[in-house]
Amino acid sequence: MDVKKLAEKGNSVQLLVKGVDATFMNGVRRAIMNSVPVFAVEDVRIYENSSVMFDEMLAHRLGMLPLKTDLKAYKAGEKVIMMLEKEGPATVYSRDVQSTDPKVEVVDKHIPLVKLAKGQKVKIEMDAVMGFGKEHVKWQPGIVGYSQLAKVSFDMKHIDNPNKLLDAAPGQFELKAGKLTVKDSSSLNLDLVSKARDIAPPGAVEIEYDENAYVLNLESFGGLEAKEIVEAALDALAEKTKEFKKQVKEL
Repeated sequence: MDVKKLAEKGNSVQLLVKGVDATFMNGVRRAIMNSVPVFAVEDVRIYENSSVMFDEMLAHRLGMLPLKTDLKAYKAGEKVIMMLEKEGPATVYSRDVQSTDPKVEVVDKHIPLVKLAKGQKVKIEMDAVMGFGKEHVKWQPGIVGYSQLAKVSFDMKHIDNPNKLLDAAPGQFELKAGKLTVKDSSSLNLDLVSKARDIAPPGAVEIEYDENAYVLNLESFGGLEAKEIVEAALDALAEKTKEFKKQVKEL
């Protein structure tokens, strides 16, 4: 197996994984979605809500706020108390949610929650619980997907005007010494490549897929860094394998 970081920006990371198959990649994807613990608001106690928003809707909005998570300090099922109290006229933002532990706080401070007119007030206490995405989507640490690495080949004998293909798929190919090559196979826009293939003579542009090379795209919601998410997912897979092996030995 060979793993290479293709890109990293903010909360997003792109990895090229070689020497594996789709089954392995799907296992990693599902582990990221279902088996990485993060904090999310679960139990909400509303002592006062005179805004125009129903209690249930406000509780739902609080539950979907991404929260910072410390995997070393907390374990799945543990709780942190958070509070929200504000009086109008004002817009209540996610930054108004206060945590009893600075290690567990709202990631994005600029999310609007509800507008309060003069005299309206919200007073809420809530439990942030460390849980898993398999229980509810609010516990998923990010968005993840993977794709097979595409391989594009050109038969220059059938291509009279390579610039026509360059124009059809801007940014995808480059022309060197009279030959077309792919700029970056890990970030191909296959819609543009297919468009170029469709206007080219038959057999001039071929698209194949590597069954042993995949590009993993992960965007964290901010509770954990992308690298932490991948490591935690692989740890979860390893633990399941270890438990399975133990059970088999006991048969």
